[in-house]
Amino acid sequence: MKVLAVHDAAGDILSLVVSPEEGPAFGVESRAGEYVHTVEISGLSLDMPHPEIYRRLDEVAKTFRVEVTEPADAAPAAQLVAKGGRTGL
Repeated sequence: MKVLAVHDAAGDILSLVVSPEEGPAFGVESRAGEYVHTVEISGLSLDMPHPEIYRRLDEVAKTFRVEVTEPADAAPAAQLVAKGGRTGL
């Protein structure tokens, strides 16, 4: 599964977009001050019932932020870290 996270400069997630891994290429248009990075989310599958997918995405957006180790506008992938500071998902 491909997951794109739209986030601000602090890494706070504004939205998450998912697509099947074998699906067509896609992108997200960001606004000024927003960045888009590919992230990995464990425990998420398109085989899950839709309400479960939405709950997991909501949980991730509320609990994690995007950590970018390179300049935010240059890095294609990033890692999710807990908002409290724990790394990994």
